[in-house]
Amino acid sequence: MIKNYALGLIAFIALLGSCNNSSKTATAHQDTVTRASLNEPEEVQQISEVITRFVRAYLSQDNEKINSLIHPEHGLAIIYRPGVMDDFKLVDSFDIQNPVPESYPYTTFENDKTLTFEALPEFKCETDKWTKYGFSSDTTATSVTHLLDTIMKYQGEFNEAKYDEKTLERVSKLEGGSYRVILNPTDEHFLIFHVKQFEGSWYVTLLDRSYGNCDA
Repeated sequence: MIKNYALGLIAFIALLGSCNNSSKTATAHQDTVTRASLNEPEEVQQISEVITRFVRAYLSQDNEKINSLIHPEHGLAIIYRPGVMDDFKLVDSFDIQNPVPESYPYTTFENDKTLTFEALPEFKCETDKWTKYGFSSDTTATSVTHLLDTIMKYQGEFNEAKYDEKTLERVSKLEGGSYRVILNPTDEHFLIFHVKQFEGSWYVTLLDRSYGNCDA
């Protein structure tokens, strides 16, 4: 009995460590369904516009301009790390004065980087440094993430979290087919988010406040 309990505890710790380590690497979980890459000049112009508009609005802490870039029906997913494991919150609107989580304010910083379309940088917890600095988005066909699905999986396994069909559908719409953007002019200052097109219009769908933080 004791032996079985010990083996179960060891397995739990190993899985928990795997979950935590996976959240500290920038290698995206690749989708089994290929996503179309953005190559047409008009597409590139459209995604560039929503990305740069959001960055300007966020760094100037302008709630009105930020919320104009959030889908009125689907809202925004915010990923954060309250402890060992990542979690997320779905919100209908964004408020600079009420950060998620409350202990982690939305801060501003200077940015002199220009948006480029290339492979995204990685943050190395071993050195607390990025592999490169800049302002980039990977719009290739394979740069697909499953961050929210992974969080729900581990929250369900370890915290017995339950998600209703409405949440599952909303999560799928917000992250599925989205494009990840990383603005990181320095090691200390960075902004990570996703954008996605809905019926011809582009919106910010996800804000990742966990990646790049290796405290846990």
